Amino acid sequence: MKLHRVLKWIVRLPVLLMALVVLYEVVGLAVNHAASAQQTRDIVRTLRAGLSQVEIVDRYTETGNTAGTGNHVDMLSAVILRTESGWEEIIKVCQKYDGLDEWSFWVKSMEEVKAAREKYPGIYPFLEEMAVPGGAEDCWFLYMNTSAPFVNNIEGH
Repeated sequence: MKLHRVLKWIVRLPVLLMALVVLYEVVGLAVNHAASAQQTRDIVRTLRAGLSQVEIVDRYTETGNTAGTGNHVDMLSAVILRTESGWEEIIKVCQKYDGLDEWSFWVKSMEEVKAAREKYPGIYPFLEEMAVPGGAEDCWFLYMNTSAPFVNNIEGH
């Protein structure tokens, strides 16, 4: 009888372990998506609190391997805003996030972004899903790409 019980657990243990791995990955997916959405909301809140007369034209959030440079999960937040504030003032408000680095966190005028897209049509593909304004006057594009809490989640593969 004891041997029968041991054999049952030998069969059940791999199934239980696989279920735990799947549960961990599903929890990781949910946490990463929630953190990405929170990052974008926090950026919008910071911009609204720190800039005078700011209009958030559109925002975009993506979770996954956004750069295609390895097996990791990123949280991408993109915000198009319209404000009479200049670049320096926007940068000052963004210092909350440990400064800009021109790779994972940057701010550019929409004119610069549109010019880059004309020169390199495949750049910033997520802009296809955003409401890019026709007139780029007083419009800015903020981009932030950070590591997700569950950086090695299956979503990064």
